[in-house]
Amino acid sequence: MSKAKKILLGLILLIAIGGWLACNNLEWRGGGIPKIVWNRSQPDIQGLKQERTLPPPTLQKDDTNSSTAGHGSQLPWTAFRGSDGKGIYAEQNILTNWPEEGPPLRWKKLIGGGHASFSVANQLAFTIEQQEENEVVIAVSTTTGTVKWSYEYPAKFKEYFGGIGPRTTPLWNEGLLYTLGAKGHLHCFDSNSGKLLWGKNLTEENKVKPPYWGVSASPTIFQDKLFITPGGNQDNAIVALDKKTGEKIWNTLNGDQTYSTPALLNLNNKLQLVVSVKNKIAGLDPESGRMLWSRPWKIFMNNYNIAQPTRLTDDVVLISAGYGTGAEAFNLIKEKDTLKAESLWKSKSLKTKFSSPVFWEGYLYGLNENRLVCLDAANGSLQWRGNKYGYGQIIAASGHLIIMGDDGDLSLVEMNPSEFKEKASFKALTGGRTWNYPALSKGMLFIRNSHEMACYDLRRK
Repeated sequence: MSKAKKILLGLILLIAIGGWLACNNLEWRGGGIPKIVWNRSQPDIQGLKQERTLPPPTLQKDDTNSSTAGHGSQLPWTAFRGSDGKGIYAEQNILTNWPEEGPPLRWKKLIGGGHASFSVANQLAFTIEQQEENEVVIAVSTTTGTVKWSYEYPAKFKEYFGGIGPRTTPLWNEGLLYTLGAKGHLHCFDSNSGKLLWGKNLTEENKVKPPYWGVSASPTIFQDKLFITPGGNQDNAIVALDKKTGEKIWNTLNGDQTYSTPALLNLNNKLQLVVSVKNKIAGLDPESGRMLWSRPWKIFMNNYNIAQPTRLTDDVVLISAGYGTGAEAFNLIKEKDTLKAESLWKSKSLKTKFSSPVFWEGYLYGLNENRLVCLDAANGSLQWRGNKYGYGQIIAASGHLIIMGDDGDLSLVEMNPSEFKEKASFKALTGGRTWNYPALSKGMLFIRNSHEMACYDLRRK
């Protein structure tokens, strides 16, 4: 064989290998272009099942993490982004001087697939995972990571870009646990025993399909009402259920469901339920479902809202989105018996996608696509641009941001509007794509992705 033919054959072989890698190792991580990865994000179900048959480890003497003490009358992390949905942990001061290898690891275990996060109460951490053809609700010991109870049911959601599994965070309230699967399966459990109390699927009842990325809006609760957003076109897109029975109390609005969790915000001296349907955001009276105000909110390329609304002042709300849209703050101006939403400022420097911003002492901190930024909340002016963390998630505690990067890196950044200052960063999780929100309770940080879950000790000694 001639030298030219050998070179040509080698080129063809390289192209074939490159094509195979591109077809089999491409994974979408949130940006516009998929990345080539050596190991695709996926759970180790066989290893998980073997691990969960092992006897529980011996507890250490200081391993207590009861969440019943709470902060005031609130429990620290019983819902999506904390009990009040703001993503700010205020129960106690945390460790902010991390060693190079990261804070102490309490435990690390395998877990099923999905982008669900943890809620924490009464020494249990709750989440939802995908095991083969079933969604599985699990309650794990906060001290050991051992599964205390589980409940599985047939449901499997999968799409190419985000992968398999549930996307929402369980909600704990007064001993009851509410979970919502990626296809709309809503369940209510006794949180201590795992006994199923009731269940339904309003996505099916409303005769609508789950959104393209799967049901991602977590349940929200106020007094005796459980709020979910199944979507619908018969004044049933937003629904309030009796939290103990699951019976419908009220329903309102028309439109497709989005990926944004209903938020309870004090605005204009009144508690409001701020929700979104396709192309619109609205404030509702949580007692009756009556609409108090609404505003068009269209996202480029017909995408649906993901990020949470953020209260800036008593009459100013911020909404934000990716896909080139950016953020907008608007005033709620009282006009007789109604409220009018009037734009205050707009910014392309806060294009949130999967992550919601944190508002702290007059400034906004959030991921502009994949880069951390700080904005002045009064006018939207950019204070600084920080490092890239991928399409991860952020929460705040003790004047710092805790950033769960989409590659499994955990970082600590000061909330300082004058300068960007990263204090620590280390590999906290392996297994690929990490879009799951962190959760904090009693100084313990609970994190997971579609491969493993872990608990890090952030208590100050």
